[in-house]
Amino acid sequence: MTETTQIRLLKAAMILGVTLLICGHIVLAVTFASDDIGHRGFILGAAMSAIGVVLSLPTKIYLTILLMDYTERTDKRFTRSADAQSRARDTEFKD
Repeated sequence: MTETTQIRLLKAAMILGVTLLICGHIVLAVTFASDDIGHRGFILGAAMSAIGVVLSLPTKIYLTILLMDYTERTDKRFTRSADAQSRARDTEFKD
């Protein structure tokens, strides 16, 4: 699987997660407003919110790591990892 395919899948998972969070909030708001749904509405809204959180948070972390790697590769002044810092020191001594 290529990196672009992984990023597309993670973005889709993140959008699905945020959508589930919003829908879970709407279900909980409707459940509070009317007594017809009962405890099943609370369970459904909580489950949708929980699945939405599970789908949205790890993808944001992964995309942030990808952004940091991209910045490290493109910006010569930015070094995040110890390997990159040692490479930066080696290139300074060569100049």
